[in-house]
Amino acid sequence: MSRAEKTILAATVALVVLILVLDALAPRPINWQPSYTRYKTDPYACGLTYDRLGDLFPQGISTVRQPIYGTAQERLALDSTAPRVNHIFINGQFAPDELDLRHLLLMVETGDDAFIAAENFYGLVSDTLQFNSGYLWEKPDSLTLSGMQQILRGDTDLVRFTGWPLLHSGPFHFARGGFDNYLKDLQEDSMQVLAVNQREKPVLLRMRHGKGWIYLCSVPLGFTDYYLLKDEGRGFMEAAFSLLPDRPVLWDEFQKVGRSGASTPLRYILAQPALKWAYWTVIALLMLTVLVYARRRQRAIPIVDPPRNTSRDFADTIGRLYYFRGDHADIARKLVVQFKDEVRRKLRLQHTAWDPEGIREIALRTGISEEELQHADRLMEYYTGTEHVSEEQLLTLNKTLSNLRSRL
Repeated sequence: MSRAEKTILAATVALVVLILVLDALAPRPINWQPSYTRYKTDPYACGLTYDRLGDLFPQGISTVRQPIYGTAQERLALDSTAPRVNHIFINGQFAPDELDLRHLLLMVETGDDAFIAAENFYGLVSDTLQFNSGYLWEKPDSLTLSGMQQILRGDTDLVRFTGWPLLHSGPFHFARGGFDNYLKDLQEDSMQVLAVNQREKPVLLRMRHGKGWIYLCSVPLGFTDYYLLKDEGRGFMEAAFSLLPDRPVLWDEFQKVGRSGASTPLRYILAQPALKWAYWTVIALLMLTVLVYARRRQRAIPIVDPPRNTSRDFADTIGRLYYFRGDHADIARKLVVQFKDEVRRKLRLQHTAWDPEGIREIALRTGISEEELQHADRLMEYYTGTEHVSEEQLLTLNKTLSNLRSRL
């Protein structure tokens, strides 16, 4: 690697390190994307909620990072006298498959309670429990009186309890957005509505299943860190969780972040923005190095001119020498010798003399008439024996021989 290349590489590495340091030290923008996970402290995460949940459930809180059927198999294998627990699911949507739903209902049937908060409920859970989730946004002129009062006060969303034992708690006020989902198509004989929103739509209900209770809520944002810090909304979370008995709590994270254990050793690196950028930058630099230096390296090959035909140059030089000396007779003799040798080689003659028999054989092989060959033979004999040949005579001899050469 040359000195210039080393300088460029060092400058690139220094620039990358500087960018990563500045990126790590720069303040992060607030992430308002709902995640509902206990592993984050974003406004719409549940990190602070999980930490404070121990105040309501002093018997302990555990995080579950496996499918519901896995938890059910562990709990159902215990003795029937084992203490019951509360299962809490806070998700953007809740759509367990048949296996998970069956085991969840089996745990509730044996005495566990399940608190499920999600904006949308899909699939088998809606069909099995006989309800649906909906979304409704209306203009202010279509709201109820309480909803109009709430807008006039500057609040956006309102939730109040309507069922025992929290009938007189609230109302609770929340910031705009996220509270327009509700529960519909309810079985009134088996479900009790506990809370409604400003449009008088159910957002919290409970239903009996075996020895336990199932609580369904359509406003999971009410259980996030943001509203834990708001006096106007924190009471809803506290009152809703107070419906659960004082038992150990199993907080589900599998529905949000997946199974326990890292699926890749790079999980932590990819979860940190600065380390993630450093990782991908290193990969890009390595790929660039491979593309640049993996090619075959060698000295530049100089352009070499094709070899010249020196024999032709030599013949041209000799011809010019004879021509300027004016020795046309010698040139004529060499033309004759060259022509006879060329005839012998091309026709592969055994009889090389230009006598009547040789001329006859040449005529048979080339199709040239014997008279023309005899004329050429007399011409060559003349110029071979003469001492003086003019330039015109040399040109005549060359023209005659060239004509015969082209017809061989």
